[in-house]
Amino acid sequence: MIYSFSLSQVSVWAGLGLLLSHGWGLLDYRQATQWIRSFPRGDGFGGLLLALATGWSAWLAGTINLMEYTRFRPLFVLGVIGLGVTSWLYVREFIAVRSLGILFLLAGDVFLDAAFLRDDIGRLIVVSYAYLIIAEGMVMVGAPYLLRDAITWGLATPGRGRFFMALGVIFGVALLGLGLFVY
Repeated sequence: MIYSFSLSQVSVWAGLGLLLSHGWGLLDYRQATQWIRSFPRGDGFGGLLLALATGWSAWLAGTINLMEYTRFRPLFVLGVIGLGVTSWLYVREFIAVRSLGILFLLAGDVFLDAAFLRDDIGRLIVVSYAYLIIAEGMVMVGAPYLLRDAITWGLATPGRGRFFMALGVIFGVALLGLGLFVY
């Protein structure tokens, strides 16, 4: 196991993240939707997300057990940092979406690691969410324009946008409740 987070901790943090992000969307719908629509092409926020993804990946490359490849660890770390820098320099289109996709892939590993070897059936909620964000992450990295299209469709009417934000709040409260009272 790479991470030492319990399922309760992971569920609480994910629930808080969903509750705060989607709650902000419900409370200040106009400003939230304006920011969400500008997100896919946002270079500044994309650079921040790319730096987080690069740092997290470099930390993983520097700490995980590489077995017979351990002697190449410095090269792997430099390679990850090089990929982050060259992505910023040469793959600027939809960099925010691609970086968020990488962070989703990394976060899915945290969720699955926390649920590993647990017998209770409630863990499957977090595991299902982990596989959902992993699939979303793969799509965001491979076809980032689809997130832009999904945002356009999801926010086409205020009713639809509020519905999806309310869904996020409800799922965030559910994860928070599971983390505090079940796991």
